[in-house]
Amino acid sequence: MTSTDSATVHVVAYALWPRELDGSNPHETLAWQQALHARRASAALVALTQSRITAREQQDADSACMSHEMVWANAQGWQTTPDLLPLAACQAEQLGLHCPPDHGWALIDLVHLQFEQGRVQVSLPVDLSAVESDALLQAMHAFFLEDGIHLHALSPGKFLAHATVFKHLPCVTLERACWQGMNALNDSHYVSAQSAAQRMIRRLQNEMQMLFYTHAVNEARDQPVNSFWVSGCGELPAVTAKQVVLHQSLRQPFVQAQPAEWAQSWETLAHEVMLPALQQGDQVVLCGTNHALHLQAGQNPVLHRLKRFFKPVQLIQHLS
Repeated sequence: MTSTDSATVHVVAYALWPRELDGSNPHETLAWQQALHARRASAALVALTQSRITAREQQDADSACMSHEMVWANAQGWQTTPDLLPLAACQAEQLGLHCPPDHGWALIDLVHLQFEQGRVQVSLPVDLSAVESDALLQAMHAFFLEDGIHLHALSPGKFLAHATVFKHLPCVTLERACWQGMNALNDSHYVSAQSAAQRMIRRLQNEMQMLFYTHAVNEARDQPVNSFWVSGCGELPAVTAKQVVLHQSLRQPFVQAQPAEWAQSWETLAHEVMLPALQQGDQVVLCGTNHALHLQAGQNPVLHRLKRFFKPVQLIQHLS
């Protein structure tokens, strides 16, 4: 077995249900319970419940990031807050990019904002091509540069940016924005009292909404690109990180409200990733939207603890 210091941490996103569900949320708790319960014959799920919980985490409902993002950052050894996760600086370092000392890094994502019954939902534009992204970048470039923001293309719809405005700029991650929408975020303490830098970003977002509204790229798209999201600001700590692996195969069926597909992916991850990891002494962290359970191999069954997250329907037949 590997030692604790050299063990890999496997962070599994969307492996728990949200604790609070409002009427507008498409995820009905019972459907998810029943989908996993239908796989009660799974040997992998039976074996997984023999693991022991070494720690629990709970975030505020208005946290600036998702549970798996904070767990991933903590596993890296970053001592930071949810609104200052240095995701952009981390990516810049991996690419060997540098910026002036008085600048900070940020991630800029092109997004689709949907205005519906007083709510504003945030999502990534579907099937945005490299050609479309480049055309939008050319249109954006002069506006961003005027505010001292330098853009570096990463992938269609995603850019690294550096500027003085991003230095220590509190942000809500794109993942959290897509989950909660702008309305919930606007009520949070992260944006209730905006700084001059945040007001400048909001003004630039409004300018891009007007620019994109008549852009040729959107004339040919069913789902327009009508804004951008800023995230990932923060100073990158000088630490030696553990080996951390983020597993996101549960994300798509979860956010698209597909319980059967989600349960099937859950079982596959249990068999192919979670159990082998625990057996070799690694750590597995199951994450929900605001909660996380840290698991290690052991003989103490976790079912009675999991019931706090996996509501009353039994996980599998053998574990009542």
